[in-house]
Amino acid sequence: MFRYWLGVAALLAASLPGQSAFAQSDYPNHKLTLVVPYVAGASTDTLGRIIAKGVSAQFGQPVLVENKVGAGGVIAADYLRRQKPDGYTFMLTTDGIMSVNPSLYKSLPYDPQKDFEALTTAAFVPVILIVRADSPFRSVQDIVDYARANPPGTLTYGSSGMGTSQNMAGELFNQYANVSIKHIPYKGGAPAMTDLLGGHVSMMFAQIPSSKELAEQGKIRILGLASAHRVSVLPDVATFDELGLKDYDSDAWYGFMMPAGATAGISEKLHRAIVKAIDDNRQQLEALGFIVRSSSRQAIADDIRANTVKWEGVLRKAGLFKIQ
Repeated sequence: MFRYWLGVAALLAASLPGQSAFAQSDYPNHKLTLVVPYVAGASTDTLGRIIAKGVSAQFGQPVLVENKVGAGGVIAADYLRRQKPDGYTFMLTTDGIMSVNPSLYKSLPYDPQKDFEALTTAAFVPVILIVRADSPFRSVQDIVDYARANPPGTLTYGSSGMGTSQNMAGELFNQYANVSIKHIPYKGGAPAMTDLLGGHVSMMFAQIPSSKELAEQGKIRILGLASAHRVSVLPDVATFDELGLKDYDSDAWYGFMMPAGATAGISEKLHRAIVKAIDDNRQQLEALGFIVRSSSRQAIADDIRANTVKWEGVLRKAGLFKIQ
């Protein structure tokens, strides 16, 4: 009897690798879910839906988009953390959610470097400094001069919320230009833009996709690019570095994550599918103002680690470390 059960155990052990290989080769065999931490209709949501459609076409399975909004991406990231690492749930994420939130929140329910597996970056989104078309400020230097000549907080800038790329661009600007422009956070980029157009805030650090059309309509004026390099969609807009803020760079990225613990075969297959969807839709994404750039899984993981250190320093200097 002992020899019988020993034989059964051996057969079961031998079958496990085969079952694992079958599961990987069979993936995916039903619908997938892409979690998007922003509202439907936002530029980030548009990016996510384009990639979801591309992945669906490759896998021959539906990819449903679930918008889990709130708390600077914390709600969505915490939800993803609790899902099975089987490749059926992945998330559109940002530099802010992965690299800024750890230094902004006193207690974060997820660890960006332990709870997730990085899949790829999708696009970089340079931030631009904009003012209303009838603003008296016609250059970055105009703003710097005015801010230095007046009490701190006289000028204000709107953003889509605490810890967002717009907020980080503004705080980095304050530190590089040695000024104190007051941050006015909103619950999203749309209400912030509405108040800028209404004259309720002096300026805004905004993403190109949400601002380019307004500039073409003559409703806003673009003063500078908060990036290390000029971009093809706005070739005549100078970088802050060119305008005197040496080495300034607040580029933010959008990318994709899945729960930690997936088998290498599944995570690699999902990585390849997302990268192909990015490349296949490059022209459409670039027309929206995204700087399309996919990456290896290791590269995005390394970027998260490096930017976590960078943004912790910025938040500490701004007095914003662990305030949420």
